[in-house]
Amino acid sequence: METITASVGRDGVNRPDDVRKIQGLLSRHAYWFAPLPAPTVTGNLDEVTAAAIVAFQRDPGALLTQDGRVDPNGFTLRWLSRDSIPKRQHPVFADGVLTHAVGAPSDADYEAAATRLGCEVAAIKAVSQVETGIGGSWTANGRPVILFERHYFSRLSNREFDASHSDISTPTYGGYGPTSRQHDRLRRAAVLNEEAALKSASWGGYQIMGANYASAGFATVAAFVSAQMESERRQLDAFVAVVLANRTWLSAIRDKDWAAFARGYNGPKYRENSYDTKMKAAYERLAPPPTSQSRPGAPGAPGAPRTGASPPVPHTTTRGL
Repeated sequence: METITASVGRDGVNRPDDVRKIQGLLSRHAYWFAPLPAPTVTGNLDEVTAAAIVAFQRDPGALLTQDGRVDPNGFTLRWLSRDSIPKRQHPVFADGVLTHAVGAPSDADYEAAATRLGCEVAAIKAVSQVETGIGGSWTANGRPVILFERHYFSRLSNREFDASHSDISTPTYGGYGPTSRQHDRLRRAAVLNEEAALKSASWGGYQIMGANYASAGFATVAAFVSAQMESERRQLDAFVAVVLANRTWLSAIRDKDWAAFARGYNGPKYRENSYDTKMKAAYERLAPPPTSQSRPGAPGAPGAPRTGASPPVPHTTTRGL
């Protein structure tokens, strides 16, 4: 890491040799804050240099508060000292409104999913309804609804950013803020460690953690997120795969044991958000009334055979740990 003897920037000591070093480092990363000009290496703190420090701290520094100062042992100097800072790569970070397939899965899609799981269609819909609430699966700008989990990001990035970015990286869960800010939090985390960031959000209509990408049937978390961006049908397919990969979840959704399902799917603190009672209530609203056609052995009916169970896998969880 580059070294300076004292602070540079707003309210800094601004020794000429230190200012020259910071101006050189800012010029190295000037592609991040264009069209602002890169500082000229003069040793004098001018407005261009001061503005560049703030722009660097905002993005790619991803700091919640930009104080405009580079301290000798601070995060800004450590991040400036990197040879390069890659731009975010995944299409979910593209500017503007994104497009996706419009429309919910068909009745046939839900029936096929329920047959694979050996459960009722209403049970699948109940999970989605509770996980996304009344807002649905998509944001206003066409991205899958997410919830960014700061405790996941802290763990997956080896606590590297706990001190400098405690609002998005800390061992304790919570601190979510409104749904409308989740993608902003994800964007900030992604410039620090994109793969860890994508794994640290729960995605789409079933709020599947990116960290569970392999159980959902994908080789990489990037491929999983791309599928979540395509359609609600792809989100449903991922949910089926994830549940099939976990015997506890599979048994619970078949038995409509909502406490057991929520404990596994949402984590041991599921009762804090009443996930189990909400899923039970949603199922009871969505379940069709009994008819003479509801017979033992039909998919999801009492006594249906439990086919398609997968081998035991390590226990995975989604949110709330």
